[in-house]
Amino acid sequence: MNSRRVSNVVRLTLNVKPLRRETKLFGEADGTLTIHVAAPPREGKANREIVRWLSKMLRTSSANVRLVAGYYSNVKVIEITGMPEAEIAAVLGIKRNPDVRK
Repeated sequence: MNSRRVSNVVRLTLNVKPLRRETKLFGEADGTLTIHVAAPPREGKANREIVRWLSKMLRTSSANVRLVAGYYSNVKVIEITGMPEAEIAAVLGIKRNPDVRK
């Protein structure tokens, strides 16, 4: 899992592919995370869909899931507060990278 823990915040770096049939998260063999987004990359629609989808999957408020970098890029950094990294990885079905330090 391509993530970093910053105090009680987990940061995910996501490669985004907009305009897909449905929103899904994939863990790549090299440890990167790719999210297919069922929204166009215009007027923040894809960004809002990412936050909405992650909030729904993690069963947390969208206030706990924030886009902090990559507003206009295909590489986004998402901060998730209030959940341990292991729980996020388990819920999203992604493997943790053993090289990532807490």
